Amino acid sequence: MRKLNLKDFTVTVKVPDLQHPGEAIDAEIPYKFKDSILNLMFNRDLQLNGAELVKQNVLAIKLEQCTDDFILLEAEEYQRLKKAIDTFKGFKRQDIGLVTRINEAEVVEVEPKK
Repeated sequence: MRKLNLKDFTVTVKVPDLQHPGEAIDAEIPYKFKDSILNLMFNRDLQLNGAELVKQNVLAIKLEQCTDDFILLEAEEYQRLKKAIDTFKGFKRQDIGLVTRINEAEVVEVEPKK
């Protein structure tokens, strides 16, 4: 299983400096991690067929309903997220945290309940 951190984080972006037109300043904005994953999971470039769409939606619901900061993903669920980030083209610098979290999601051993 993989343990994935779902907490939002802050990214720094350049924005126009209203005090000095033509210049830019750094601004910190929230990065909505869960929302970003959900958007990637239904990217048109994945070319999901009907069955894959249903499976993708089951995982999306699991992510949406998770109220903890971390979620445990089965190998197949994790591969769905990996495929989504590996397929998507157009990431920006502020997406580094999202891609890194998914690529480096901790492998954890889970013991069955007795």
